[in-house]
Amino acid sequence: MTEITLRPFDLSDADDFMVWASDEKVSAFCSWDAYTDKSDLLKYMADSVLPHPWLRAICLDSRPIGAISLTPVPSGGRHRAELGYVLASAHWGRGIVSEAVRMALGRAFADVAGLERVEALVDPENKASQRVLEKVGFVREGVLRKYWFMKGKTRDMVSYSFLATDTIIR
Repeated sequence: MTEITLRPFDLSDADDFMVWASDEKVSAFCSWDAYTDKSDLLKYMADSVLPHPWLRAICLDSRPIGAISLTPVPSGGRHRAELGYVLASAHWGRGIVSEAVRMALGRAFADVAGLERVEALVDPENKASQRVLEKVGFVREGVLRKYWFMKGKTRDMVSYSFLATDTIIR
């Protein structure tokens, strides 16, 4: 039986990280383009991943297969954070991200003092990500029209939220 865990990243995870970071299917709905150079990825990991206050490797049997993060919303003080996640395409459709989101929510409200609201913004075309959030218990709040400029195009985003008083759906 496989075990899903979350843990901080280390630079030694670069080869595993490169598996999903270089996959155009994975980066399609992400703000970044697929990585083609490991040295660029190592720089990104050193500059952004390792110092991030709450970014964890999604591990399957202790090996990173994706990432999940909670990033404070600048205008939200300490009570709001934005959820983000990414998973290697070889592991899609197996419930791994749903379980990782459950785990992250369970820890986030305990780890982050004053956190009351976790938000997630999803491209309307990314139906799988919307299903993940709804399966866990996030509430769909609506569509933010022409909200995000990404990869040369203005995009709508679907807004979801989960409050500290909400119940995680198992």
